[in-house]
Amino acid sequence: MFTIATTNEDGILCVIPEGRIDTLNSVLFNEKLLTVLETETFLIISFANCHYLASTGIRSLITAAKKLGNKGGGLVLANLSAEVFQVLEMAGLHTLFTLAQNTGAAVDEIARMRKNTSQIKQIEIRDRLYEYVEPAKNNNPALFWEKEEIVGYNDLLISIGIGSPAESLAEEAENRGLFITLGNCTGFLPFDPGISPDFRVLKDPSGGGIFLHWALSLSQPPEIWVKPISNPGIELGALLADIIQIPIADEAEKLQAILVSDSSDSAPSLTFGFVVDKNDPLLSQSTFRQKLSPYLYPAANADQMIIGAKFLLNQMPGLVQDESILSFAKRTLTFENIESIGHLDLSVQLSQARVWLSYSGQWINAASKQIKVETSDTFFLEPYKVYLAGKLYSDSSKIIIKQLHGGFSAQTFQVDSFDQQGRKLRPTVLKIASRDLISREAGRCQEFSLPFIMNNSAIVLGTAFFCDMGALRYNFVGIGGEQTQLKWLTHYFNTWDVEQLEPLYDKIFLQILKPWYGQPVKEQIFPYRDHDPTFTFFPHIYTTAENELSVSADEKYLQIEETGLQRINPYWFLKYEYPARRNNAINYYTSICHGDLNMQNILLDKDMNVYLIDFSETRPRSVISDFARLEAIIMIEHAPLDGIESLEEMIEFTTRFYGSSRLDHLPDFTWIGKSPEIMKRNLAITKKMRQYAVESTLGEHTPVPYYLALLEWILPIVCYTGVPLLYKKLSVYVAGLLCEKIMEYDETHVLE
Repeated sequence: MFTIATTNEDGILCVIPEGRIDTLNSVLFNEKLLTVLETETFLIISFANCHYLASTGIRSLITAAKKLGNKGGGLVLANLSAEVFQVLEMAGLHTLFTLAQNTGAAVDEIARMRKNTSQIKQIEIRDRLYEYVEPAKNNNPALFWEKEEIVGYNDLLISIGIGSPAESLAEEAENRGLFITLGNCTGFLPFDPGISPDFRVLKDPSGGGIFLHWALSLSQPPEIWVKPISNPGIELGALLADIIQIPIADEAEKLQAILVSDSSDSAPSLTFGFVVDKNDPLLSQSTFRQKLSPYLYPAANADQMIIGAKFLLNQMPGLVQDESILSFAKRTLTFENIESIGHLDLSVQLSQARVWLSYSGQWINAASKQIKVETSDTFFLEPYKVYLAGKLYSDSSKIIIKQLHGGFSAQTFQVDSFDQQGRKLRPTVLKIASRDLISREAGRCQEFSLPFIMNNSAIVLGTAFFCDMGALRYNFVGIGGEQTQLKWLTHYFNTWDVEQLEPLYDKIFLQILKPWYGQPVKEQIFPYRDHDPTFTFFPHIYTTAENELSVSADEKYLQIEETGLQRINPYWFLKYEYPARRNNAINYYTSICHGDLNMQNILLDKDMNVYLIDFSETRPRSVISDFARLEAIIMIEHAPLDGIESLEEMIEFTTRFYGSSRLDHLPDFTWIGKSPEIMKRNLAITKKMRQYAVESTLGEHTPVPYYLALLEWILPIVCYTGVPLLYKKLSVYVAGLLCEKIMEYDETHVLE
C-alpha cells in the first residue's frame, strides 16, 4: 500500500511517502507535490519509509526543485535509503539535489538557504530593476595563457582563447580560431570563414585538450548573479552597461568575465565574454591582436572591450536552487541542445536573461599555476608528451624527466617529482607508447603481475591518453629515499663480473619470478602461431630483410658469403612453413610469461631490488618463452663482433652451439675466438637461461618450442634501427640454422 503523509518541521512542510514510488504510485506522488508547490517555498521530502524510486518519480523531484528554485526557495531530500540514493547516483543526480541525513539536518539546510536568499538585493539602474547577490571579495585571480601548448579542458575551466581542437599529434592550423570553454564543452569559431563553427562535448573535461596559443580563463567559476525583473526584455549591450554600475565590495577589483543565459523561446543562448582594457598588454602584446579584432566589441566603458562568443541552443533548462554554473552548463551544453556557435551580438534582444559575474583585481600568468615539466637531458619532449606527463603527475608542482630507454615500440623515462611545497616524492617511471599498448599493459600488469610478483612488482598509478598515444605512470614497491637511482639490468650485465651476475640472475628468475615460471601447467599450445613475429611488432619483416640484406623471402636457401655454405633462408621458412604448420599443436608446459622480457625492462635500485615493467605482452604461453628471449639478446645482440673475422668465428661457434637435438642437453660452450671475457659472460648467462628452461619444463626435452621462441626474437633483429649490419647478418645465419634443426627434428619426430 502506498501512502503520503505530511508533517510540520519548524514551520517547513515535510512530505513523507511510504511504500514504493513506482510508475503507478508516482502519479499520486506527483499530484501531491503539485498541490503543495502552490503554497510552499521550501520543502522537505523524507524517504525514511520509501525504498524504491522509479524514473517517473525522479522526474517529479526535478520539477519540484525547479519550481521552488524559481520562487527563490528550495527542496531538500532527507533520510534517503541506500536503494533510493543508488538510483539517484546511477542517474548522476545525487549532486543535483540537496541531501540531508535526517529531517533535523534538512531544517538546518533550509535555514541556510533562507539566509542566502536574504542576501538577494535589488537595485534600479536607468529605470530598470534588477535582483543581484552582492559580490564578495574574490581572492582568485584570473589567468592569462601565452605559451603554445596542449591544455586540457579541466585546466581552462571557463575560458576564451585562440586555438584548435587537440585531436591529432600535430595541430591542423586551418582549424585554428577563437574558442570558448565552459566546463566540459568547448565551441570553436575558425578564423577561416570557409570552415563551419564546431563544438565538442566531453563526458570528462580532463579527457580532451586544445592546441592553445593564447587565452584568458577563470581560476574558479563565477558565483555572482544578476537578473532583470521589472522589464526582462533588454538588449545585451544595455544589460552589460547596467551591470557595470552594480556596486562591489572591493573597489580595487574589476569586472572580468560575464556569462549570460537567455531563456528566450525563439532564440535561447548562452553567452560568455571577458572584459579587458583596450590598452591592456594582454591584448596589445598578443601576436593574435589582429586575429582577435572580429571578436572584440566596445563595452559601456570607453576604455574597455569585450571579447566573447555564444552558444545557440534549442532550449534553455530551468535553474536548480544553489546549482553551480558548471553544473548548469553541463546540463545545458549537450549534443542535442547546441545548435551552433556564434559571434557575440550586443544588439540582440534578451527576453529572459540571467547573468553570472566574475570580479578580480589582477591577472596572473597561467604558467605559475601549472606543473613545471623539465628534462635533465638534451632531448626534445614533444608537446603531446608534455601534456600526457602533466595529466599523470597532476599531484606535483614540478617534474624532472630523464630518458631511460627508447625502445622499438615505447619510450620510458625516470621521473623525479615534487609536491606543492617542493618536497621530493619517490621516483617513478613514465612510459609513452601507443594507446593500445598502454591500455593492454595496464590491464595485464593488474592481471598477471600484481597478484603473483608481490614484493617487487610495478604498480600502475595511472594512465593518460591523447589521440592514438598513451602514457602510464609506474610506482615500485620498496623504492624510497631521495638518492634512489634506477638502472637497467643492461648496466650490470655490461659492468659486473660473471661471479656477480650469476647470483643476480638467480635472484630474478628463481626468486622474484618464481611465482610465474615455478608453477607450470601442461596444456595444448600452437608454437608456430604463438611465436610468429609478424603477428606482433614486425608485420613488415620480409620487406625489411630484403632492403637491409637483399634476402628475399621467396628464396628457400641463402648463401653464407663468409663460409661459402648454403643455409635455409629463415624468412622463407617464416613466410611459407609457419602458415603450413600453424595448426600443429603439442602438449607442453605453460606459465605466465612476460612476453617481451629483456634487460631494458628489468630495473634495479641501489639496494638491488628488482622491478619489472612493460607488461603489454604478458600472458600465459610456453614456459620457456622468456628464457629464449634473453638468450637471443645475449647471444646475438651482445656478440663480440668487430669485423668479418669475428663474424666468421661466431658463425662457426653457433653452428656447434645449436647442434643439440634435445633441450636438456647443454650445447658446446667451447670458445676459442677473440674477446674471451665477453663470451665467458655471454655463455655463463645463456647457460643459466637453459638451466631455468629445463627446470621449468620438468624434463621435457623437445627443442622445437625453445627454438621457435628464439626465432621469434632473432628473426626481427634485421628490423632494429641502429643495429650494425654484422649483427643483422649473424641473426640471419643463426635463424637459418635453427630452422634447419627444426626441420631435422620434424623428420624424426611427430608433433602431437
